[in-house]
Amino acid sequence: MEWSDYIVMAAQHSKNNTQLWFRYLRKYIDKCGTLFSKQDVENLYHNDALTPFQRVSIRAAFEPDSQTRQHIISLNLKTNPSKLLLVREKYENADSFE
Repeated sequence: MEWSDYIVMAAQHSKNNTQLWFRYLRKYIDKCGTLFSKQDVENLYHNDALTPFQRVSIRAAFEPDSQTRQHIISLNLKTNPSKLLLVREKYENADSFE
């Protein structure tokens, strides 16, 4: 399966799920770079199988300093357990109605 076929399949599979779409994209984006060329991204941008959100997000995902790219890269990082504990303690009572 070609990478572009995979992305089109992923786009169709995650049409209504943003987080799932970003998780598909993270397979092609890491700290060191991407597996896509600029022309590849443009070809995907004009593919009719992608929703307008997916088109915009795929273009932003391959811009070096975009927030979308930073978010996708963060999906590849391991979470520090001590930070999770701090967040949990901070918001532990956030759902209470008192």
